Amino acid sequence: MRIKKRVYSIVLALCLFVSGTLPVATYSVEAASARSDMRGIWLSYNDYASLGMANVDESTYIKKVDSFLDKASEYDINAVFLHVRAFDDAIWKSKTFPASAYMTSKASRSKTAADTYDYDPLADFIEVASDYDIEVHAWMNPYRITTTMFLDPAKSANQSRVKKAIKELAKYDIAGIHFDDYFYHSQGGYVKNYKSTKLYARDITPEKKRKNVDKLVKSVYKLCHKKKLVFGISPQGNYDNDMNSGADVQTWLTKTGYVDYLVPQIYWTDQYGADSNITMFSDRLNQFNALRTNNIQMYAGLALYRCGFDFSYDHGWIKSKKNMKTQIAKAKKLGWGGFIMFSAANLYNSESAKERSYL
Repeated sequence: MRIKKRVYSIVLALCLFVSGTLPVATYSVEAASARSDMRGIWLSYNDYASLGMANVDESTYIKKVDSFLDKASEYDINAVFLHVRAFDDAIWKSKTFPASAYMTSKASRSKTAADTYDYDPLADFIEVASDYDIEVHAWMNPYRITTTMFLDPAKSANQSRVKKAIKELAKYDIAGIHFDDYFYHSQGGYVKNYKSTKLYARDITPEKKRKNVDKLVKSVYKLCHKKKLVFGISPQGNYDNDMNSGADVQTWLTKTGYVDYLVPQIYWTDQYGADSNITMFSDRLNQFNALRTNNIQMYAGLALYRCGFDFSYDHGWIKSKKNMKTQIAKAKKLGWGGFIMFSAANLYNSESAKERSYL
């Protein structure tokens, strides 16, 4: 139930009565610390339409957001990782970046989000989330422009562009900034900057990729802490793939000054393989845990979208209805601070219903 807004309204009225001014937003010391009781969910750009949030007026949008957050609260979700910048775009009223084409059909690369949206989707989402005491983390893809075109991570101008988006987002009441696993992953090519249309391949060693990405990651960490925000990354659950594509998990798990938390996307069961005899989830969980020596917070990235389906070479998803329960317990036993599930729309499908009952 949405009750916090009414409480806040009373407090706001008292503040106005006593001082005649609006209360100034303040941050606690804990605001820059990764929580140890994470029960999160990713809300992807693909979920906007599924949840009825796309191409609607503000009243309908708020109702749809409220409906989703009410559903999330049934499972004690305390954090939503909202996809705010999937393709060098924005679901906030940005004066720099274009609106998301997945949020509105009015989106155009030739005009800003501020000139496109009739209301501010991010501001409204945050306001409703506060009624449920649910944190909102701004999930960004730093380099991706289209599904095949990426900004060149080596260019300082592109790094500055990412930080420009973070500075805009920091003006909102968000809990943190979140990157996923897309770094050097372009299938088509890279561009020197967002205005360029000339694609070129990046023939670059894994070591150089990691160096380029680390430069951005380290500066974003510093910026986030200046803004009293937590910063984390959700790399692939495959360590070798990470290290080859610029996701320097070895450094992030051994040195300080890069991230506050890491969320390996361990999207397999312990009945993996043709004979369902490979304990893939546990193996990857233990691998990442063994790499960590800097005591940053760890969350398990879990595949809610796979629950109840039969996947080739991973029949464990159909053989058991307790994968999520078991995986959460295994991560907790290692001292990990919680989990984040992919993705929001799967809180509604019938296939994952039994698995969700164990959350």
